[in-house]
Amino acid sequence: MVTFLLSSVLYALSVMVAARVVPGLHVRSFGGALKFALVLGVLDAVLFKALALLTLPVVILTFGLFLLVIRAFLFWLADKLVAGVQVDNFLAAFLGSLLSGAIGFVLRHLLGL
Repeated sequence: MVTFLLSSVLYALSVMVAARVVPGLHVRSFGGALKFALVLGVLDAVLFKALALLTLPVVILTFGLFLLVIRAFLFWLADKLVAGVQVDNFLAAFLGSLLSGAIGFVLRHLLGL
């Protein structure tokens, strides 16, 4: 549980950094980014595997790149459920998901999580 919360804090920080770089991605506050990260973590745990399984033929045809589209969809869906983060369009969701995921990965790796 502590690892999930720490990972959520790191992901919230990465979303805030991504919002400064990606046009169309807006974060109002750290609290909003933290709520967004928590909701996205729950959506990822609940929906990602089911969506990946449902779209398995497309995932195989695209050599797994369609998984990035699923992640962007979950990023956009989390935006609709949380008021602290705003994603203007799917491209912003895709780039925000990609960049915040990469930054979060680096931060978790540096801290050994």
